Amino acid sequence: MALELIYTSAERGLRPGTRGYCTVAYTRGMLPQMVQLLEGLSAYKALFPVHHEREADNPVSISHYRPTMAGRNCSILSRVAAAQAEHTQRSNKIAHHVVLRDAECPAAGPAWLAAQDGFFRDDWNEPPRLFDEPKAIPADGPAETYARHWHELTGDAGWAGVLAWHFLSQKTTPAYLLFTPGMALLPLIAEALALIPPRRRWEVTFNTYFTALPAGATCVWRCCVPDADVVREVRRNPRALVIDLTGPLPPAAVNDLVLCAREGRPLPTPPAKSPPPGAAGNGFVALPNRTRSRLLMKPVVPRKDP
Repeated sequence: MALELIYTSAERGLRPGTRGYCTVAYTRGMLPQMVQLLEGLSAYKALFPVHHEREADNPVSISHYRPTMAGRNCSILSRVAAAQAEHTQRSNKIAHHVVLRDAECPAAGPAWLAAQDGFFRDDWNEPPRLFDEPKAIPADGPAETYARHWHELTGDAGWAGVLAWHFLSQKTTPAYLLFTPGMALLPLIAEALALIPPRRRWEVTFNTYFTALPAGATCVWRCCVPDADVVREVRRNPRALVIDLTGPLPPAAVNDLVLCAREGRPLPTPPAKSPPPGAAGNGFVALPNRTRSRLLMKPVVPRKDP
């Protein structure tokens, strides 16, 4: 069954003697090692302090990680965000984690599941307690390849295909989405995941507000504010994809998934392999602008024969 845990600041925690930032609820029977792991995933760095005029723009960290526990892989979906000031009127946060076995993961993917109404708790005003019932997992959703949110934000839905293509061609190489506080990142992640074959969607790890990599974890899609310390890693990894959402983007280089995202076409079967960087055939080559750490897509001018 799906397990869950809630971590926030409270006068009294679930375990005797705990208070302040602590676990206030989790599923009965959860292993202590899992409780410890989830507490370690509850870190949060607010950009704006409590009572700041932009407090509501503090990013929400929604993540999917794939740790190994007791020799088995599992998926952890988490929501960690700033919360209402706690009982001493100081800043607060709330983390809600859901642990799923592979058999419980809907084919629509982790971002689709995380976006369902009521899936995550964003506040806690109850006494500490154990959950006796398993977490309910919604049924699968429709498959939609048109990337509407990408089109509305960037003017080109095809950028969802660029992100999906990067994962399928370079699975372990991270991609960075640079964003401005206040942007909704989860819909962008969900639309890019919809362009990946269903059997592979749960392989994609991501965080909509990435500030640090948890110990023993991987995160291939990392949403960051431009001045984050972790963005410096981009300059040390020339293979990393960087999509800067804070400024205008040129049209995305054409490939099968870019066309799916723009036109709502069915996914190719099997998905085409990515050509080598700079290969002829699509008319574009990716050139990183190291000054702004963003990926630009420049047209290749065909060479004329003498």
